[in-house]
Amino acid sequence: ADRVFYDETKPFTCLDGSKVIPFDQVNDDYCDCKDGSDEPGTSACSNGNFHCTNAGYRPIYIPSSRVNDGICDCCDTTDEYNSGAHCQNTCREMGRKEREELQKKAEMAREGMLLKQKYIEESQKGREEKQARLQELVEKRQSAQSEVDSLRAKKEEAEKPEKEAKDVHKKEWEDRREAEKAAFEKKRSLEAFTEMDEDSDGILSAQELLSHSELDSNGDGSLSDQEAQELLLGSQSVDVSTFQDSVWPQIKEKYKSKSEAPSPPPIEEGTESHPEIPHEDGDDDDGEDGGDDEDDDDLDEDHSTAPGKSQGEESEMPPYDDTTQKLIDAAEAVRNDYESASKSLKEIEDTIRNLEKEISLDFGPQGEFSYLYGQCYELSTSEYIYRLCHLTV
Repeated sequence: ADRVFYDETKPFTCLDGSKVIPFDQVNDDYCDCKDGSDEPGTSACSNGNFHCTNAGYRPIYIPSSRVNDGICDCCDTTDEYNSGAHCQNTCREMGRKEREELQKKAEMAREGMLLKQKYIEESQKGREEKQARLQELVEKRQSAQSEVDSLRAKKEEAEKPEKEAKDVHKKEWEDRREAEKAAFEKKRSLEAFTEMDEDSDGILSAQELLSHSELDSNGDGSLSDQEAQELLLGSQSVDVSTFQDSVWPQIKEKYKSKSEAPSPPPIEEGTESHPEIPHEDGDDDDGEDGGDDEDDDDLDEDHSTAPGKSQGEESEMPPYDDTTQKLIDAAEAVRNDYESASKSLKEIEDTIRNLEKEISLDFGPQGEFSYLYGQCYELSTSEYIYRLCHLTV
């Protein structure tokens, strides 16, 4: 193609059209054309280019400054035609190696295309399966939601009588505790009144209170006449009814019995209606082995904490009766069914969200990168482990 421009029978026109020169000035080692086109075979022009034909390999252009510089730049050695450099034509061998490399690349490209096509087909098939699965789950979700709504209504319906029965049971238990506490307090107050009424005339006087210094209100360690009258509501004496209603509530926390008897106080007599008392006394069946110290402790404990003990027997609610328990069991069964159905519905909804997310991801124009979804690769170094997960959000 270059011979069109270099015709020995005609004057040479610079390729940029700037000048026409006799052909014998071409490659005369003097640069006549500004574009250096008249000296392709010499190094006279700094901007000139020398064409290497390189038969058997790829033709190339090299700067004219490299022509006849003693270094073979063209594999066909034509750039050193007049330098005396001993060059060997390596174009055929270089062409063979290049063709082998190109053949390997072509084979690799062919295998890559086959693999890509396989991924595309698998992606399309997988997408169709996921869409079918998604549609199936959407329909299944509707029936699951209906079941959950139905079971919720059944659960609420079963829980109403259950709650009512449990509330009744709890109220009865609380009422019973309050009644036992009130009865126990009344018994204690009567025992205290009987002990303080030293002349047993049924009237508790201020004078009879004076021996109970623990009822002192001003902190001087003794009970004065005035303090005693104040405890008796400003009177010199009160009857048992007034004592139980008005006086006992004020002094029951301070009051201490003078009895030093080794056995527990008379409250033991009420064990049938107050079974909590023996429970508080412990499991010791042989009273004579307990000793005076244990009995004194029991005595103080009975007077200081007996009201709490009255409730202690049923500090936890007693078991439900059969009718209430049946209502609880029925409600529990419906609750279990409702929770199971709700769990299944949630699993369906989670699966739907995951499928919708995966279907919406961009896996390439034809889905060829879908096989990378969820795949992770690790690189371990001496200090760290790098983990790369493709197409994750």
